[in-house]
Amino acid sequence: MENNFEKLGLRSALVEALAKQGIETPTEIQQKMIPEILAGKDVIGRSETGSGKTLAYLLPIFEKLDLNVRGTQAIILTPTHELAAQVFRQAELLQENSGIEAGCVLLIGAAGIGRQMEKLKAKPRIVVGSVGRILDLIRKKKIQAHLVKTLVLDEGDRLMDDGNVEDVEAVIKTTLKERQIVLLSASVSGEAKEKAARLMKADAVDLEAKSGGIVPKGIHHYYILSSHREKFANLRKILAGEKPAKCMIFLNNPENIEVTVDKLNYHGIKAAGIYGQASKLDRKNAMDHFREGRVNVLVASDIGSRGLDIEGVTHIINLDVPEEPTHYLHRAGRCGRKGMEGTAITIVTPYERKWIHKYEKAWGLQFKQKEMSYGKLVDSQKTKKDIVKPIKTKKLIIEDKWVEGDGWGDFDDWGDLDDLIIETGGAPKKKKKDKKGKNDFSFASSKPQKKGGKKGKSGKKEDENLGFFAKKAKKLAEKEANRQKSQKK
Repeated sequence: MENNFEKLGLRSALVEALAKQGIETPTEIQQKMIPEILAGKDVIGRSETGSGKTLAYLLPIFEKLDLNVRGTQAIILTPTHELAAQVFRQAELLQENSGIEAGCVLLIGAAGIGRQMEKLKAKPRIVVGSVGRILDLIRKKKIQAHLVKTLVLDEGDRLMDDGNVEDVEAVIKTTLKERQIVLLSASVSGEAKEKAARLMKADAVDLEAKSGGIVPKGIHHYYILSSHREKFANLRKILAGEKPAKCMIFLNNPENIEVTVDKLNYHGIKAAGIYGQASKLDRKNAMDHFREGRVNVLVASDIGSRGLDIEGVTHIINLDVPEEPTHYLHRAGRCGRKGMEGTAITIVTPYERKWIHKYEKAWGLQFKQKEMSYGKLVDSQKTKKDIVKPIKTKKLIIEDKWVEGDGWGDFDDWGDLDDLIIETGGAPKKKKKDKKGKNDFSFASSKPQKKGGKKGKSGKKEDENLGFFAKKAKKLAEKEANRQKSQKK
């Protein structure tokens, strides 16, 4: 019986190469895109994460290669180094299994440009990399852009945003008008389509795989209500209770990734991180260790949510709420790939809960509120009142005397004051000033100082008995008393 991939117009060498990878049946997006790309048409393709979009453009590129011509015939642009490396590995695997001498090369900004120039002397037919580095090498005339037949924009919606579109257009302008443009992503906005349409031919086709939906069906979407300061504690509870084989944690600010990784490792959780400031080697090691199971947790920003295909990821946890609904889509898509089940948990404050409703509306998802109880993820009915406790309920009493003042803003963590509460009672009452104008600030333990401003022995003993915060409070009270005295004078 003829293989389905052969019906799409692929040579037997490529079909056999796919069989070695255990791939025998094309996905819906592959069935739709491969014939159109082979026909030379410009294509905009959209399908859910993990649906085989990379092979949907690599297979026709390999099929169309002219092995009699040495030089760059296809350029694949990606928004991140990690995605570029992943596409490059798949292209190398296809080349090895098929026996087709494509001569792939990886060009990313974090690597030394000198070594990349040396590799380009071999005249590779397929170039994969980041936009900035490829544009730089084209301008240095190290890449023969006039030979390019196909230009792929992987995660095209990201490449079409304001930070990348100018460089992408510059790369496209260096190629001939007859070249073909292919744009793919799990989410392509109307604005991205409009920008892409200006760069493509008039007969460009817009394809969408509808069978799988926008988000894989095997992913369970949960959210946990938490105060901001308790987010990391809740993260640790989730990891301890769920015990995921592989888990990805997402933050909005890449600068916080290294700190989060250090905290997790300090608490005995094997974690690694990928972020822009890290060197190429550190990022590669982090990805390799996570893939091979040496670490169970990978911490990343949205660069890690774009196109990465890592087998066995069971959980993704959003420590920070994604800023855009499309970001949530790509983050959640790192788990539950290829028909497997996955769990996406977002830790939100009462204020951030509105974003959950936006994701539900944008993608037709249904979130369930959960909480960790005795090491298990259970249904929760917590509300804002259970999470946000008024600061005014924190009362500091020292020997039955209230210390009043506005100095509590200096304390970073109200939870540290719990140990200082000696007794609770009604709200503190302000003392009325006597006729001599004495101020309200007093301690039961304080005694009149000796002449010369030095404290008596009993005063010193009383100070020694006070804790750190009590001493600070007393000092603030005395300072306020002196300020009022000086004002009166």
